[in-house]
Amino acid sequence: MEYIHKFAVYTHIILGSFALLLFWVPVIAKKGGGAHNRFGRYYNWAMYGTSILGVLACILVLADPLSAKPKGFADVQQQVQYIQQSRIFALFLLMLSLLVLASIYHGERVLKAKGNASLLRTPLHLSLLILLLVVATLSLLVGIQFSQTLLIVFAGVSLLVGTRMLRYVAQRNIAPRAWVIEHMGAMLGSGIGVYTAFSAVGGRHVFSYILGEQAVFLSWILPSVIGVVAISWGRRHYTTKFRVGC
Repeated sequence: MEYIHKFAVYTHIILGSFALLLFWVPVIAKKGGGAHNRFGRYYNWAMYGTSILGVLACILVLADPLSAKPKGFADVQQQVQYIQQSRIFALFLLMLSLLVLASIYHGERVLKAKGNASLLRTPLHLSLLILLLVVATLSLLVGIQFSQTLLIVFAGVSLLVGTRMLRYVAQRNIAPRAWVIEHMGAMLGSGIGVYTAFSAVGGRHVFSYILGEQAVFLSWILPSVIGVVAISWGRRHYTTKFRVGC
């Protein structure tokens, strides 16, 4: 199990690094243009691999932390604490991986379905969204039980995002060109997930070194704050530009 976990994590990191860079090309490129479409596909492929491997790695840790990430301990209490912390962090990363996976799939399907909402109500699409909501709810309860502020915050974000996507899929009629805004929001949402995961694992060390330990919380929250502002601005801008609902 240890080697499977290492393979999943290392490949996850490599693909995630590509995704971090690829994310900006479709954002900056002309919407609907060749570069936007081509690099958007590359980003999707990288994110599918990143999120699926992330889910696998997290499930292995949740199932058996000591087999997935072996470590020596001075006493039983230290071992119990390690198992608990490993599972809480794995649950957090599982939620982020599912958020990214659901957002990427939703954004891609919305683009293909356009105004036909019935094409979105497939077993896979609905299962992904429901699974995200279930894991987010579990994360919220665990966060409350163990006073994990970040788990509570991101569980709330995941519940809001998952509920919004599920409501979009469930609606009978889609407003003209609303799929453009939904696609944009889903893809930007996936970016929030991947940058938050990066900050949680590597970015926190950079913030800690530059600004001190008290800035670690900032490294987790900053991607979401920037992302939410960007999504809000983008929704207003493109709703006006494409006259959504008119």
